[in-house]
Amino acid sequence: MFQKASFSKLRGPGRIATAALGLVLILSVSALAQPANPSGSIANFFHSIVGEWIGTCEQSTNGEKAENKYFHFVVTQVNSNSYNSKFEYFRFDDAKGAPIPIGSDSVITTIKPDGKAETKLDGKGIVLVENKPKNQTHSLVEVLSNVPGGLQGKGTGKVSVSGMPLGLGKNGKVNSSQTAWALNNGILTINQQINVGFRALFFTKKFNMQAKYTAQRGSDVASIIKAPTKVSAKPGSKLSRQM
Repeated sequence: MFQKASFSKLRGPGRIATAALGLVLILSVSALAQPANPSGSIANFFHSIVGEWIGTCEQSTNGEKAENKYFHFVVTQVNSNSYNSKFEYFRFDDAKGAPIPIGSDSVITTIKPDGKAETKLDGKGIVLVENKPKNQTHSLVEVLSNVPGGLQGKGTGKVSVSGMPLGLGKNGKVNSSQTAWALNNGILTINQQINVGFRALFFTKKFNMQAKYTAQRGSDVASIIKAPTKVSAKPGSKLSRQM
């Protein structure tokens, strides 16, 4: 999924998780709503989505909704068994009244002889933790299978955020990810569920993320971006994020 994000002030392990969650998440894709893949194979599905897409990502962490982010997504076919994908992410900047880049992901999808596929995702960017920029990197490996509703993936990965106290950001782990891809009437949807954990010294902090990507053919992200509706953190919550 990297991003330049704005977070409310956090204390303790919550703030590192906030920073890293945004990135992972940027990362990949999705939770299990599945309209049809009539072509019946992973190769045909990816062949049908080759080209440029723009869209919106709705997301939440531990049930707390975050501001939407936006993306430009390009899929290219390398050969009969390989596809490259590039995500560029944006958020709406209130001061500028325009979208600004917050990160990127590169994804390589390789179709195996058994009909399944392996996706390798790598991304990097910047997150803001208490208004201080922190560099972050993330990677994810998933196995995609063809299912009646489209494609479904499962995988694991890792996340690293630099400059955090007690080295907390160095040990981010994607314990599990589940993704679902579907294409219906020209609309591409990618749903995602990710569990991320951070460990330092004698404690571990875990977070559950959900994201829904909805995309249409196009190249101009600004054409679909609207000023976001502000989302307030729930009373007593330690986690609030903007990606």
